[in-house]
Amino acid sequence: MNNYNFDALKFAAEGITGGGGTVLLDDAGLPSFMVPVAKRTNAQLFTGGSEKTHSAFVIDDVEYSKFYHSMFINCMVNGLAYSWPNMDPRASINYDDSHKACNAKGAGWHLASIAERAVIDHLIYKSGVIPRGNTQFGKSHSYTYEAGVGTASESDGAGGTRITRTATGSGPATWTHDGTRSGIADWVGNVWKWTSGLRIVNGEIQIFVGNQAAKQVSHVDASTYWKAIKPDGSLVAPGTTGTLKFTSTGTIGTDRVAATSTSKAFKDVAAASGVTMPEILKELHLLPCSDITTYQGTVYLNTDGERLPFVGGSCNGASNAGPSALGLSDPRSYVGAYVGFFSAFMEL
Repeated sequence: MNNYNFDALKFAAEGITGGGGTVLLDDAGLPSFMVPVAKRTNAQLFTGGSEKTHSAFVIDDVEYSKFYHSMFINCMVNGLAYSWPNMDPRASINYDDSHKACNAKGAGWHLASIAERAVIDHLIYKSGVIPRGNTQFGKSHSYTYEAGVGTASESDGAGGTRITRTATGSGPATWTHDGTRSGIADWVGNVWKWTSGLRIVNGEIQIFVGNQAAKQVSHVDASTYWKAIKPDGSLVAPGTTGTLKFTSTGTIGTDRVAATSTSKAFKDVAAASGVTMPEILKELHLLPCSDITTYQGTVYLNTDGERLPFVGGSCNGASNAGPSALGLSDPRSYVGAYVGFFSAFMEL
């Protein structure tokens, strides 16, 4: 990648995509292909949303006009994350190391956040164009003629091998978030994607305020940036009485929950009886909207200790993968051949 003209590369990327994609340099002087996402209000993104600016565009009460999301699942070069086409996605990386690979690129670079993911998911369901992906070992489980170029394989248990990961962007346009070649590739499937700004601790839902992930705030277990959510939408210290928690049945309530593992279709996640749900849960795409009938993806939960999120499903997810697929069942130390990440950028 050293023998390139950045201005020519940027011009070509923006020209080919009609401005839907661009190229940004990091502190190491290497490019990443990125998709700019313009500021929206909640009212623009989901039915019943208020006119407040979506939190993906707000940091410390300052509003920003856009963020940039990786066009491709990231690979890594010299310890830094890059959004490049036709690469084997960087997998077998834990949550903390995913953060490091993004943050080390320079100010404004970060592990793509749950708030940014929410904006894109809301736009997907608003448009009605639901992306597919590598959800059945190199191909789409529902449209099996759609396939990507294999970059990794494993034993199929019958003396042969099967494709697992596919090269970034090597699938058809139906595997991008908006169904076009200027969209975010592999939004669904291929590998799960670690995501910042959300966790559960013993079931309690904890988030960053706004899009503080873009400021590279501390995401460690004891970070003071983690905030729990009350039913009235106020953000409070973790462990405060009466905060919102995922229960053993996959509903969202306020009672202390027993340590358990469970899964539930995202479309079926609901409030526990008598518990009010604040707007922030729909804003962050943690609770379905009643008017959307096309949700795809399963939520996986483990309410024992701290659990960090990855999204979108993987190459073995089949119908459990989808834009709304959310894994909250593994610790930050988890490493798997089916788990990678997206980086994002905000000009601060």
